[in-house]
Amino acid sequence: MIRAFLCMAAMASLTACGGSNPFAETPEDDGTGTVPEAIAGNLKSLSYDASAQTVTAQIWALDSTPVEVVYQRNAAKDIGDYEAYSVQEDSLDRFFVAVVGESQDGSVQAGLAGDGGQFNRVLQGAFYQRNGNFDAPPIGTGPAAGQVSYAGDYAGILNGGTTPAGAPAVDDSILPGEPLLVSGQILINANFADMAVNGGIYNRQIVLNTPFALQDLSLIVTDIEADGSFVGDVETHGEVEQDRGDYGGVFGGTDSAAVAGALFAENHEENLDNEQEYGFFVLTQCGLAGDAALCDNAAP
Repeated sequence: MIRAFLCMAAMASLTACGGSNPFAETPEDDGTGTVPEAIAGNLKSLSYDASAQTVTAQIWALDSTPVEVVYQRNAAKDIGDYEAYSVQEDSLDRFFVAVVGESQDGSVQAGLAGDGGQFNRVLQGAFYQRNGNFDAPPIGTGPAAGQVSYAGDYAGILNGGTTPAGAPAVDDSILPGEPLLVSGQILINANFADMAVNGGIYNRQIVLNTPFALQDLSLIVTDIEADGSFVGDVETHGEVEQDRGDYGGVFGGTDSAAVAGALFAENHEENLDNEQEYGFFVLTQCGLAGDAALCDNAAP
């Protein structure tokens, strides 16, 4: 059913299907790492207050008014450690979901926002940001002296949707869809002597009553810039040098205690057609309090 939906709808964000987004902006580089346009998609800005549990987002377009819209907490759509928020003015308007995360030390954030499609288009995008300056860990003689790991949850959104529960008895062609969300796990390895980073995303699945398994993704080795940001290519695991999109992120906190990032990928699933995916991660460095269980396998 998912395959048929994606093939029939052939949905894509406006920036990805050849038409330019008239409201798109290229943010200035403020030292925290600029989110590439391909990853930002239709998301112009997102403000997340983790302590107050509030999200305000500006997405192009048609979520609500005013331009910066307050989303409501929607715990039913949480993914792993990440919180979900949503907005829909009525049953005939687009249904938007935002999923967001913040590191334990508050140094980095990332998230996504998007709808499940209406009138042959979806409107989606992702972001990441850092609070404060880049602080690389000390470099010494390994292990764990400049080469470190990060692990935790991954969350994504696909350019398809399901009919909302309790949808009104109107023609299906005008109904908005609820977004298809993706869960998974991610490992990031970074070397701050080489100033290089790579990683992989696994245990990926569409979050449904009966989960739909997805393929693993590889985040190809790329440079860490002087400001602690990075941008690289995404490949489907095992399909070498078959570029499927881009990922990016920033390291934050004391000794780069955390990393946040996001990605955009397309045509990366053998069992789906015309698929596009935005996703993100916010991870704690292995060896620190609150790190993921996978970190038991990493050097202390």
